[in-house]
Amino acid sequence: MPSKPPVDMLIKLLAVMVFVSLGVVLLGEQLIDSPTGYGLYCWALLFWSFYRSHENPKDILATFVLLVVIMMSVINLQFGISSFGLPALMLEASVIALIVTYFSFLLFPGDEKEIKTDEEDPKGANSHLGLIFFKSIAMALVMVALIASGSSQSILIGITISSMIRVPFSDDHRLFSRNRITTTAIGILFTLPMVLLSIVGWPTWALFGATLFLGLQLACFAMRQRCRMSIYQLLFTNFFVLVSQVLNYQGDDPFSSHLTRLISIATAILIGYLILNLTQTTSHYVVDKVD
Repeated sequence: MPSKPPVDMLIKLLAVMVFVSLGVVLLGEQLIDSPTGYGLYCWALLFWSFYRSHENPKDILATFVLLVVIMMSVINLQFGISSFGLPALMLEASVIALIVTYFSFLLFPGDEKEIKTDEEDPKGANSHLGLIFFKSIAMALVMVALIASGSSQSILIGITISSMIRVPFSDDHRLFSRNRITTTAIGILFTLPMVLLSIVGWPTWALFGATLFLGLQLACFAMRQRCRMSIYQLLFTNFFVLVSQVLNYQGDDPFSSHLTRLISIATAILIGYLILNLTQTTSHYVVDKVD
C-alpha cells in the first residue's frame, strides 16, 4: 500500500486548505453581484490551478482549488444560496478523511510503496501557456453550460471533467487521452457494486463495509498496474465522489437517482474526451507555431 504521510505534513496541508477555501469563498461572495467580476475571478482561479498542475502534476492545492471553484459556483449561481458554509463542510470532510486514513494504516499494516510520480516537463508550465489558457476557457464554458442547464449533477460532472483534463499531456497524446478515459471509467466501474447494493436496500453500515472493500481492491489494482500519481488521484477522485453521493442518498427512489448519476458520469466522460481531443489539436498547433 502507499507510504503513510507524516502527521505534521497533513496538519499543515489541512490548515492551508482551510485558509485557501475560506479566502476563495469570501472573495467570491464579494463579487457575486458582478457577473463579469465573478466570472473573471473564477476563470483566473481555473487558470492558476491548471498552471500549477502543469508545473507539478501531483500538486494537491491545485486540485483542491478546482474543487472549491466548481462547488462554489454551482452553489452560488445554480442553487442561489450562499457558499459561506462551504469551508466548514470541507474542514469537516478533511478531518474525517485524515482520521480514516490513519485508522486504515493501523488496520492494514504492510509494506509501504511509493506511488510513481509523473514525468515533469523540464520546460515547465510556461511552455504550455496557450494550452492552459484553452483548458481554462473550456472548463469555464462547461461550468456555464452546466449551471444554465440546472442539472442536479453539475458538481459531479464538473469535478469529473476537471480531473480528466487537469494534468499536462505526455509525449503520446493519443495514449494520454485513452488513459484518461480508461482511468475515469475504471474508477466508476468500481462503484457499480455500491450502486446495486444501495438499490436492493442494504443498510448504511453494510454499504460502508462494501466501500472499504472496493476501495482496497481499487488501490491494489492501481498498485499492480504501476499507476503514476495523476492516474492514482484520478481513479480515487471519481470513486470517492460517486460513492459519497451513494452513501448520502436519503430519497425513496434510489434506482432512478443512481441511474441519473451514471448517465451524468457518462456525459462527463464524453465532454472530457471532446476537450482532450481539442486540447490535443491546440497543443499540436502551438508546437507547429513554435517550430
